[in-house]
Amino acid sequence: MRREAAVVARGLGGGYTAGRPAIEGLDFTVPAGTSVAVLGPNGGGKTTLFRALLDELPERSGTVEIAGPVAYVPQTERGRLDFPVSALDVALMGTYGEAPWYRPLGRERRARARWALERVGLAERAGDRYGDLSGGQRQRALIARALAGRARVLLLDEPFSGVDRPSAERILSVLGELREEGRVVLVSSHDIEQARRYDAVICVNGRQVFHGRPDAITPEILRRTYGGEIVELAGGGRAIVVQHHDH
Repeated sequence: MRREAAVVARGLGGGYTAGRPAIEGLDFTVPAGTSVAVLGPNGGGKTTLFRALLDELPERSGTVEIAGPVAYVPQTERGRLDFPVSALDVALMGTYGEAPWYRPLGRERRARARWALERVGLAERAGDRYGDLSGGQRQRALIARALAGRARVLLLDEPFSGVDRPSAERILSVLGELREEGRVVLVSSHDIEQARRYDAVICVNGRQVFHGRPDAITPEILRRTYGGEIVELAGGGRAIVVQHHDH
């Protein structure tokens, strides 16, 4: 049975300065209930793509259609850890856009935030300070924030960066459950092997290099995507040289 399209991009491009696009010519359709890995080199446009989907780029071209609310889940490594907020406070932030700031949060929104924390396995840590949580727990709290905001499309920016393997497996499990519910999950990543666990892959290096099933990725596609960041390993494996980037 054909699934309804949840994200459609046609000729999508844009950047931060007029006349200097960071990405251009992206065309893809993501059906509801799909997980997508977004692969690309540092500075290749992964985060810029997410900002284009959120309509946050100063310069954007092409069209984007998204069915339902969309939420961005940032890297926990880039967040402040000294704010005196709890895991529940973070989840509640997902509901802030639903009413004026001066209106009390209300029982329903608080219940939804607690439900979201339960979904990601943090119900017992609701009152804990966000900065005291582990990297994987903080990432799950940010996913709970998106769920509390009723997001149907989640954009996760390298959610496994700085997260240990057990936490990464827990996050992958949560994302799989969301996919089964008909939500769309787009995850930017440097991990080629992990990308094979997703339904589809989008490779970006300024332009769209590839969009399709993970098992259709070839060494040539990886070369066009990563270029000099591909390192050949003994035994024929490949690794990505990961560096910090600004966009």
